Amino acid sequence: MGKVNFLPENIISKIAAGEVIESPASVVKELVENSIDADSKKIEVNIENSGKKLIYLKDDGEGIEPDDIEKIFERYATSKIKDKEDLYNIKTLGFRGEALYSIGSVSDVILRSKVKNSEIGREIHIRGGKKLSIKDCAMQNGTIVEVRELFFNIPARRKFLKSDITEFRKILNVFIPYTISFFWMDFKFENEGSKIINVISSENVLKRICEVLNIEEKNLIYEKRVFEDFEFEMVVGDINLRRPQKDMQFIFINGRPVYNYVLSSSINNFYHSFFSSEFFPVFVLFLKLPCENVDVNIHPTKREVKIKNENEISKKIIEILEGIFKKGEVKTIDVKKEYKEKEVIGKTGTVKEISSIFTEIEDELFPLEKTELKEKLKNSKYIGSFKNKYLIFEFGDSLLFIDQHAAVERINYEKFIEEIERGNINIQQLLTPLIINLNYEEMVVYEKVEKIIEKYGFLTTRWSENKIAIHGYPSLLKDIEFSIRNILSETEIEKYDKEEIAKRACKISTVAGQKLTEEEAKNIVEKLLECKNLFVCPHGRPIVVEINERFLDRQFLR
Repeated sequence: MGKVNFLPENIISKIAAGEVIESPASVVKELVENSIDADSKKIEVNIENSGKKLIYLKDDGEGIEPDDIEKIFERYATSKIKDKEDLYNIKTLGFRGEALYSIGSVSDVILRSKVKNSEIGREIHIRGGKKLSIKDCAMQNGTIVEVRELFFNIPARRKFLKSDITEFRKILNVFIPYTISFFWMDFKFENEGSKIINVISSENVLKRICEVLNIEEKNLIYEKRVFEDFEFEMVVGDINLRRPQKDMQFIFINGRPVYNYVLSSSINNFYHSFFSSEFFPVFVLFLKLPCENVDVNIHPTKREVKIKNENEISKKIIEILEGIFKKGEVKTIDVKKEYKEKEVIGKTGTVKEISSIFTEIEDELFPLEKTELKEKLKNSKYIGSFKNKYLIFEFGDSLLFIDQHAAVERINYEKFIEEIERGNINIQQLLTPLIINLNYEEMVVYEKVEKIIEKYGFLTTRWSENKIAIHGYPSLLKDIEFSIRNILSETEIEKYDKEEIAKRACKISTVAGQKLTEEEAKNIVEKLLECKNLFVCPHGRPIVVEINERFLDRQFLR
């Protein structure tokens, strides 16, 4: 007997839904895109239990015709395309006819809609792909969708949803790009009844970016160019805007938020000629291309697109960035602010000792026992540095290369852990608080972990709706703003132990590119030799690599 079976429709629908609807954020994305395509001017989203319990969306768009209410929950039902030629001329965000069908297959959905030329609206109730009811309803023009009990009929999928804070941040990451791209619209977003985002129509995209990302306009540069085969608008941060992650990088192709590796990596690589690799720039890129030069149909969620001549486009963008920087239009980096300070002592608990060891040495390099390498480093002679990144020491027939950033990070990490274990954290208390702007995502995390980070010497208060004040911080940290942002960038920070907090806080101890004197270099080695683990940084990267004479001889065919 044959082994091949035809799947029943109820299983097919759940598999198809899984391609489009991966999480509550996927539902928000599809519903928001439908509302934008409906020419809405206002979109309101409310969620409960990070969308697992409820996702509510209301818009003032053109609505759905009464005769189409039932059709929209059928597979492949769409008003956006009619034949294959339309696939090469897509100008809407949604077009596949899979969104509502997929959402209805894995949740309980009530959809109400009213068009302008109708006196009454129409309501349909779908649960697990089955129609429960359809009736008239009184409402204003537009559409309201309530999605409840997501994945109620797929326990395995629901089980693998992340924590509430993680799923909430995913939703924010999906929602925010549309508020930027469609700056002429009003957007409101609430979580458990608390208002998170509330922006009204902006005059231009620059003002909307400042409002949504909570960035000062003085730190942004706007550029617009028109070429024969494409045009773009670009808003980039100057070198004062440094992020611990790529959370403020957006690419839009014909208004659609997308990910494109070539464009993203090109811009990041350009900025890394100014930044350490620990930092990431802020940029918002809008590309307008002929529809036939963009394929948005290569990914189920339409997140990734294929662009014709993307390398040529990337090259032109980088040339323009180089021109901006060469003309001196980018502001110089802020000098570190000076504050009147005094030391106070905070108390904390204890932590377990770090004992994990990780080494990674190329095959051609001569591997050493840790005790032997430590002894060589102890008796080595400083001979210089390379690119203000690697310190070079000499011992016998070997050269020892030390990653200065990784070394100082290890030193400060162990010192911080030691202070925590003793219950005495040295704190620099500011008489004049340092005020920093947080974006929506960072503020949500801050509210959850404010008391947690206070135990580690971060003395902060909420200053306003989107600002916090830093009153004190662990004295061994170099860039307190970056340390705070690095901590707040984690999705599960409230569950982290002391070691993980210390890793993130100490990440920016000393950066590559900072010129050190011979005395400073020797001092780093002395302190490194006192560490319990001097071979890797807290994140597992090597600190010391040895190249011996034999290796160099082979390279020169001696």
